[in-house]
Amino acid sequence: MMTQAARSSRLGRWIGGATALMSSLAAGAVWSVLVLRTGNDLTFLAFIIAIGIAWILRVNGHAGTGLGVTLAVIFTALACVYAQCLLAVGDVAQAMGFSLRDTIVRIGADFVVAVVRGRISPWQSGSYVLAMILSGWLVWRRSAAPPTRLQDG
Repeated sequence: MMTQAARSSRLGRWIGGATALMSSLAAGAVWSVLVLRTGNDLTFLAFIIAIGIAWILRVNGHAGTGLGVTLAVIFTALACVYAQCLLAVGDVAQAMGFSLRDTIVRIGADFVVAVVRGRISPWQSGSYVLAMILSGWLVWRRSAAPPTRLQDG
């Protein structure tokens, strides 16, 4: 039979994974809005998002685990892909004069993928891969040993 601490720990890891998933989607959406509003590339946001996802997973019990590394890499990739898909839909919406909602309904996933392929440079792709590696590494690394306390006496 499981103890209460083991159950809450497992629940905490599940909630941490769900939080990282939802945060990656939210970060991808914010990233795409910032790019659409500023007109700048903002590829560096992939690294900031990677660090955030790694932090969420680490504080929720995934530090140093293979599952945590896998989730970090997948969720970082998801944020990058989601942002690029939203940017592709935004580009098409601007070109066609439709709203984002109408554009999503009118164009299919295959067209979105084609636009994403056309708009991502090799430099951006490499940056996204490096961000995924960073996120996985940050989750994989062990925490530093806590400092020892000096005793008076």
